[in-house]
Amino acid sequence: MCLRLYLVPNDPERTTLVSANGVAQYQVSTSKAQNRSGLAAVGAPPVLVIRRPAESEGDSVVAEVEWRRFGAHPVVRSNVFDGSTMEMEVRKFLYKMGHHFTMTRQFLGDDGHEYRWKPFKYIGHVLTRLDTGTEIARFTQEVVREGFFHGERKWCLSIQPTTLDIDLIVLSFIIMEKRRRDRVAVEAMKDGCHDEDLPEGGGCEAGGGGAMG
Repeated sequence: MCLRLYLVPNDPERTTLVSANGVAQYQVSTSKAQNRSGLAAVGAPPVLVIRRPAESEGDSVVAEVEWRRFGAHPVVRSNVFDGSTMEMEVRKFLYKMGHHFTMTRQFLGDDGHEYRWKPFKYIGHVLTRLDTGTEIARFTQEVVREGFFHGERKWCLSIQPTTLDIDLIVLSFIIMEKRRRDRVAVEAMKDGCHDEDLPEGGGCEAGGGGAMG
């Protein structure tokens, strides 16, 4: 059975992923890194944190992504890769094949298979298993037919039954969508758009073919 996670609100940096029955499955927040006094460190890069319900705060953290600045590559810290906490550059987690400009990214799953996130215009991001082409997940807008959000139009991450860890799907998706929207915003600014003219950001109807550094 397909798992549907609705983004409330539709913002990959600050959202709650809610299942069809209205239960919060993941929470995403973004804040500045803190110093030893618990205050936001001056000039610190924003840190995105993905959490899920758990008995303790430590167990609830799925991953942290530190969006570094001034040319430094962002890093992700998580234990979803091999069961132990690991830090790696985002570009090594979500890598691209070849040297051409593309927003398509691949990653190695915890089940030993390679997967690929690819944006499709007017549809959204689609995740497939590389060797079989089987669709694993997609992010798209839909009118909800049943459950807590019945009748509403929502942006939804739908996930098919898979051997791939759901945490890994959510983590990779959040990074992909956040960086896509960053690219859309930059391209809109270059075109002379004002903030109020920027697209809402859901799906890939805007900026689907741009590069992602």
